[in-house]
Amino acid sequence: MSGAWATQALAVTAEMRLADHLAGGMSTEELAATVGADRRGLHRLMRYLASLGVLRTVGDRFELTEVGQLLRSDQANSMRVLASLYGGPFYESFAALGRAVRTGEDSFTHIFGQHHFDFFAERPELEFNQAMAVSTAALQRVTEVVEFTGARVVVDVGGGNGELLKHILAAHPHLRGVLFDRPDTLASAKANMVRYLSRCDLVPGDFTSRVPAGGDMYVLSRVLHDWDDQRCAEILKRCAESMSATAELLVIERLLSESNSASLAAAWDIHMLCNVGGEERTVDHYRSLLADAGLQLRHQHQLPLEFELLRATKSVENQVESTPPTSI
Repeated sequence: MSGAWATQALAVTAEMRLADHLAGGMSTEELAATVGADRRGLHRLMRYLASLGVLRTVGDRFELTEVGQLLRSDQANSMRVLASLYGGPFYESFAALGRAVRTGEDSFTHIFGQHHFDFFAERPELEFNQAMAVSTAALQRVTEVVEFTGARVVVDVGGGNGELLKHILAAHPHLRGVLFDRPDTLASAKANMVRYLSRCDLVPGDFTSRVPAGGDMYVLSRVLHDWDDQRCAEILKRCAESMSATAELLVIERLLSESNSASLAAAWDIHMLCNVGGEERTVDHYRSLLADAGLQLRHQHQLPLEFELLRATKSVENQVESTPPTSI
């Protein structure tokens, strides 16, 4: 019941950038003077953070634990922005979970007056795309379970700031990449992809309307769970239209259990309900969506953090192709 306490404590820590200041350790008095906070109030917060394992006390000073280091802005896999989001906009949307349950409509749009993606597109200072890139580190095993040597071009559909595609290109120097996403997203992706721009095209567009043709591998990483079945059907249809008979589609998602057993997917399904109006799905649900788009699920691989990699190709009856759309 008290999980909200920890969420807000971490969000305040992120907002005030306390971990950045505590990189070398500080007393409460020193930190209060540095960040302009009430000494007593700050001490009470830091004491609670110590009880959570974020800080530890050494004499009269507080230092970061290994967990606390993750809240520093200069860490490669910093979770500072995530902490801010979960204690900020997402916290407010979860407060209206009851409304989402009663209406079936996402509470984020009700509270903020905009769909989730439009809201963050207009507020780059909230660093949403950077936050989403943090968990992409868990997906780097894709290069271990998928053989890319026979491919030439990988198209990352809705690939955000390009973190996953960047890892794939780094592991396979012979590949070219296409990062396909909204124009506002690509604006932030350019700096992240700067080392690979010589062999990666940043292509703006709407994946419900079209997907670039000419790829040997297409990637939908944590995209489909953002949308309802109708929109997913549109996205998969666009991918299928652009795929050759030999191309492969890689779908990365968490999967719900048919038995309703405990899983991260069950928790994320509630997050989808509140924040985007999408949903997590079972493997059979995805198999059905793929089939409706003329695609067949061929293989399934486990990834860290309960992610699953679903590999699909065109169904045999759909491999007699008309002239494909304009290539990349």
